Amino acid sequence: MQMKQNISDAGTVIDLRGMVLIPSGVDVQVHLRVPGQSHKETAETGLLAALKGGYSAILTMPNTNPTIDSVEVLRQGQSEVLPYEEKFGVKVLWSAAITKNLNTNQSTDLESLVNAGVSAFTNDGLGVQDDESMSIAFSRLQELTVPLLQHAEFLGHGGSMAPGPIQIKLNANPYPDEPEWKMVERDIRILRKFPMARYHVLHVSSAKTIELVRAAKNEGLRVTAEVSPHHLFFNTETIDPENLSFKMNPPIRTKSDQEALWQALNDGTIDFVATDHAPHEIAKKSGSIEDAAFGTLGLETTLRVLLDRWLGGVLSPQRLVEVFSKRPAEFLSLPKGFGDFNNGSEFHAVIVDARAPARPFLAKEISSLSRNSCFIGANLPAKITGAFHGERIFEFE
Repeated sequence: MQMKQNISDAGTVIDLRGMVLIPSGVDVQVHLRVPGQSHKETAETGLLAALKGGYSAILTMPNTNPTIDSVEVLRQGQSEVLPYEEKFGVKVLWSAAITKNLNTNQSTDLESLVNAGVSAFTNDGLGVQDDESMSIAFSRLQELTVPLLQHAEFLGHGGSMAPGPIQIKLNANPYPDEPEWKMVERDIRILRKFPMARYHVLHVSSAKTIELVRAAKNEGLRVTAEVSPHHLFFNTETIDPENLSFKMNPPIRTKSDQEALWQALNDGTIDFVATDHAPHEIAKKSGSIEDAAFGTLGLETTLRVLLDRWLGGVLSPQRLVEVFSKRPAEFLSLPKGFGDFNNGSEFHAVIVDARAPARPFLAKEISSLSRNSCFIGANLPAKITGAFHGERIFEFE
């Protein structure tokens, strides 16, 4: 990767003939693993992966070590990330846990964390299990205006993969869709008591969840939702049984669920795409399907997944920009220049060679510290060739 400085200087010429220029992406769900999990990802490798995937800003999740549930831990993470934000031009926003250590009934100090710069709250990886904790969170957050991001999953199902041919072949415990949609159903019921609260459903995987989100939006509730690229690109019939990175939470579901996700993304029921980038070291992605950790990478492949469907006529160029850039930037209340091109604002853009033919995605292309990508071997079109961030140009080999 090369970087040039001061693109405003006279004599700087960038030939973009034949290229596509897209507002840089904003990713609302990234497990940057900072602080405390440098064996999975570091601030440097995570932000490099974001840069090379076409992103200008990411929201990192709080299931770190220690959990981001206090201003002290937040400051630790911010300090660790700052040098690499400056190096790569990618802005990091922070989410914090709703409850202490993600799994207790003790609420975090939401107000202090918002004052310290937190942009959202989530117990991502577990979901908020009890009604009282959800009620308390909605009650307090409707005054603070920041969203609650829900990993929708009632625990206790013991599943690893959604029912389907590969699940049967691997003798994996089935992971039905009820734990997801039933939690969303519960949350919407509670949300009606706190209509000013913002509720966001992370990584929707089920057609039944889409129906609930659509109905809640029609009701006028402040509900938003996202979908992850692996749920858009794969279904239970196209999983590679040899790649344990296909174990993720929620799991990849049926072809009919996949089609419902695309329809919801196109009609606006699903607001945008977020990667759920979840790096894991090799030891955590080894052994049997039951032993392997949940999670796959996503930062460096998501834009190419969307370009694949744009080139195939499934996704309009306008909607591609909305779901990759504009809508998530608006969701996080980012300043002008993020998610769109605006005169007088800092310029954030990704350069794409859309004519580059589809080719298998290779492990050696990954910049993330970990290599657990379900997209390894998948044919993805186009090539991300560079990025603009302010007065800096990054050119990728």
